[in-house]
Amino acid sequence: MSIDALLKAAEYLDRREREQEHGYASSLPMPDKTNRNSSNRKAKSKKSSGNRTTHNELEKNRRAHLRNCLERLKDIVPLGADASRHTTLGLLTKAKRFIKNLEDKDRRQNFHRDQLSREQRFLRRRLEQLTYNAALCKRRSVSECSTSTISSTNSTTSTGSPSSISESDEVDVIGYTSNQSDTDDHSSVQSLQSGSTDSGVVMSASRLTLSEMDII
Repeated sequence: MSIDALLKAAEYLDRREREQEHGYASSLPMPDKTNRNSSNRKAKSKKSSGNRTTHNELEKNRRAHLRNCLERLKDIVPLGADASRHTTLGLLTKAKRFIKNLEDKDRRQNFHRDQLSREQRFLRRRLEQLTYNAALCKRRSVSECSTSTISSTNSTTSTGSPSSISESDEVDVIGYTSNQSDTDDHSSVQSLQSGSTDSGVVMSASRLTLSEMDII
C-alpha cells in the first residue's frame, strides 16, 4: 500500500473514534442493504447497457436513412459531370438552389395559367355576345324581308286594278266610236241611194263616194 492510502486509513479511523466518543457515530451498513444496493447497481447497469444498445440501433437506422435520402437526392438534383466528388454540404447547397428554381418556375407557370384562364373567360363572353348579335341580326333581316314582301304585294295589287279598269273603259270607248261611225256611214249611204232616183249622175257620184270611202 502507498503512504497516502495509509494516511487516509489512519484519518478515517481517528474520525470514527471521535464520532463514537461524541455518540453520533453512524452504524455500519447491514449486509442485506449492501446486497440490495449491489442488485440495484446491477439493474441500473443492465438498463443503461440496454439503453445504449437501443440508442446505437436508432443511430444506425438514422444514418442508413440519411444515406438513402442523399442517394435519392443525387438522382434528382442535376450535379453535372463530377457528381461523385460532391460532398454532403455541396449536395445540399445544390439541392436548395434547385428547389428555389423549381419554386420560381412553378410561380411563373401559375401566373401564366391564371392569365390564360382570364383570356379564356373573356373570349367565351365575347363569343356569346357575337352569337347573340348574329341571331338578332338574322331575326331583323327576316322581319325586314317579310315586311318588304308584303308591301310589294300590296303595291302590285293596287296598280293592277286601275289598269284593268282603264282597258275596259278604252274598249268601251273604242266600241262606242266604231258603232257611231258605222251608223253615220250607213245613214250617208241611205241618203245617197234615195237620191239616185233623181238622176243617174248622182248615183255614180254616190258610188264614187262609197268606193273612195272603201279605199279610205
